[in-house]
Amino acid sequence: MPPDENKTNSNFSPLKVGIDPIFKNSQTKPEPAVSNSAFGVLNNQQYTPAASPVPNPATLPPNQNTFRQKSLIRTYKGDIESTVRSDHVSSVNIAIAENEKMRGKLESGEVVNIQAENTAEYSKSKIIIFVSLILVVVAIIGVGITFFLKNKTDNSTVVTQALPSLITTEYKDELNSTGLNKNQFITSISAKLNDIRIPVNNFYNTYITTGTSTTKKLITAQEFVTLSGLRMPDQIKRTLLPDFMVGMFSLDKNLPFVIFKTSYFENTFAGMLSWEKDLEKDFQVLFRLSGLTSGGLLADLSPTIAKKFEDSVIINKDVRLLRDSEENMVLLYSILDKDTLVITTSEEAFRALVDRLNKEKSLKR
Repeated sequence: MPPDENKTNSNFSPLKVGIDPIFKNSQTKPEPAVSNSAFGVLNNQQYTPAASPVPNPATLPPNQNTFRQKSLIRTYKGDIESTVRSDHVSSVNIAIAENEKMRGKLESGEVVNIQAENTAEYSKSKIIIFVSLILVVVAIIGVGITFFLKNKTDNSTVVTQALPSLITTEYKDELNSTGLNKNQFITSISAKLNDIRIPVNNFYNTYITTGTSTTKKLITAQEFVTLSGLRMPDQIKRTLLPDFMVGMFSLDKNLPFVIFKTSYFENTFAGMLSWEKDLEKDFQVLFRLSGLTSGGLLADLSPTIAKKFEDSVIINKDVRLLRDSEENMVLLYSILDKDTLVITTSEEAFRALVDRLNKEKSLKR
């Protein structure tokens, strides 16, 4: 008969039947406290919260994403603040550290080298600025000298550029009238007009000046009339313009001429008619007309030819001409274009003058 189990084991307890031996000592030990955040954990194990996941910047709202990107940027101010919080360092300590760092650089000579380099750079800059100033001054002086020389050259050629050459001439020459009396003046011009030799069919111009050096200037038509002693009527003198021309045309011999510019045709025409009685005498020496002595001076103040001026037409221009007893032309004059007075000694010279004037007028148009 089987033994009575209730009797053989007095310590038997129906509550312990079927319990795993691992919990034998659990009755004597208190159960660990369970955190409210660890609900659902098996075997009463301690719950350790996991680190919160780092949000993806792409999934964050725009404002939070921008703030996180900005927070990743490190600045000197942020580093200082972090140092102060973590190491409990004050701003005074930071200043002292910076001062110690600078002192170390001074002792090592690093700052001295930097100052030496800065001094060298400053000296180099001063040299560059000084050289630049010298170059600028030299350039200004060069421009000034060039301008001065140009003006000096222009002043020396003013007479040549402003010649009252009423027609273009192939040859020209200057006659300075300073200190010359009437006879010297007339004979000097006559020598240039009659003795000079130039190629055939060419024009020559004698421009007359007065003064010396920088005071030299061209004389006017009225001054020429006065210096030459011409008995030109006042009717013509009042209409004379400053420009005039004394020259000659070369053919088989020199054919001298004079050109005046006038401003009033009626007065000029009437004055020329009254001047005809003295015209031959006034131009005897200048043009070397007949009636001269061997010395080249006037033999008599009376006309050498008894004939008077007569009307004629040459190349459609009205002229007044004077012939000798053998019907040779001695002198002629014409008022061209109502403002140009021409006096010459031959028909050939008159034709050449009119042709040259017409060509130059057509070119100016």
